[in-house]
Amino acid sequence: MTDADASADLGSTLGALVVAFLLVTAAAGTVLGFNWTQAVLLGGLAGVVAVASAWLTERRATDG
Repeated sequence: MTDADASADLGSTLGALVVAFLLVTAAAGTVLGFNWTQAVLLGGLAGVVAVASAWLTERRATDG
């Protein structure tokens, strides 16, 4: 793995984290009616799941 590959992996991982967090937090806080503390917690959980998914997808792509 080169430095460019590691940088791209980090960028996609951070992108997945930020997008999932923002979308789920906003949806939970406004559309679903959760209070903002619960919305942020749900967004954080979604971010963790998105990062795990991105990591597993990248790992599966490089192993195969």
